[in-house]
Amino acid sequence: MPDAPIVTLRDVAARAGVSISTASRALSGGGDLGSATRSRVLTAATELGYDRGSSPRGRPRSGDSRMIELILGFVEDEWTDTVTTAVRRAAFAHGYDLGLTLERDDAADDWPVRVAVRRPAGVILGLIRPTRAQLLRLRELAIPAVLLDPLSDPEGEVASVGTTDWQGGYDAGEHLAGTGLQRFAVVLGTPRFRFGKAREEGFRHALDERAPGAAVSRIDADWNDTDLTAHLRALFSSDRSPLGVFAADDALALAIYSGASRLSLRIPEDISVVGFNDEPRCALAVPPLTTVHQPFAEMAARAVELVHEQRVLPSGSFERVEVPTRLVVRSSTRHSAS
Repeated sequence: MPDAPIVTLRDVAARAGVSISTASRALSGGGDLGSATRSRVLTAATELGYDRGSSPRGRPRSGDSRMIELILGFVEDEWTDTVTTAVRRAAFAHGYDLGLTLERDDAADDWPVRVAVRRPAGVILGLIRPTRAQLLRLRELAIPAVLLDPLSDPEGEVASVGTTDWQGGYDAGEHLAGTGLQRFAVVLGTPRFRFGKAREEGFRHALDERAPGAAVSRIDADWNDTDLTAHLRALFSSDRSPLGVFAADDALALAIYSGASRLSLRIPEDISVVGFNDEPRCALAVPPLTTVHQPFAEMAARAVELVHEQRVLPSGSFERVEVPTRLVVRSSTRHSAS
């Protein structure tokens, strides 16, 4: 008699009427799932005879790695600290350990070589620009890869998880325009990454709709620039009317705070400020910073799920996921004019 077909995770998910990632979480015991959903998945697995001890192609899992590697360009800022914590929690919830690899500042270094030695279950790439050759090397090694908040459109086929950057910028612009301001500035980091461009485009689109004809200045600064005093001085040298500022990330927004303090400008009376990311320090700023919340926990969880899905369905599509942002209004912006 011919061998019975191998039951896959996709089969279980289809029988239970859930996504593959939900089925995976239910079977592993991880994730925040309702008891009814978990029970439905377990019942489907039992009915189909799904073997959780084997891969979808029937090979034993005894040699499979339970390590996901987070690969970062650097680890010296709030973003990487927040992301590392979020990925660690998501990995643990799905039954994986987490390793950390840093991209070395060395032209001769190739991080995929180091990753190949350890053969992790998958890699999540944060704030680096993998080359086509590096992504191809990972595919040759059958190591799933996911870009987290990609800096640019990726070279080659690779899954990615980001946020709705354009919509976040739009929400910031709509909010500032709604306070009755008539002049604005957008603070952008250099180099110009993909997400920064999208945030600026959304912001300007909102102003075109909500404050047509308003003056919009652009401040170009290093992503780690801590002194924007000269830029603010120039903006207020001939015009003392209130200014609305949208910064492409929270570090740049808080640099506006520092510059305003040096020039004795008040927030929000003289300058209304909106950031992007919603780092923990935003709520502790004086005054607390209005910002666009980037859902790091959801992004990290989805990245881990995509790694897992590529392991169980290696021929699947390379998905681009955008997790919704939301505006968090605090005290750094004026009240609505309406």
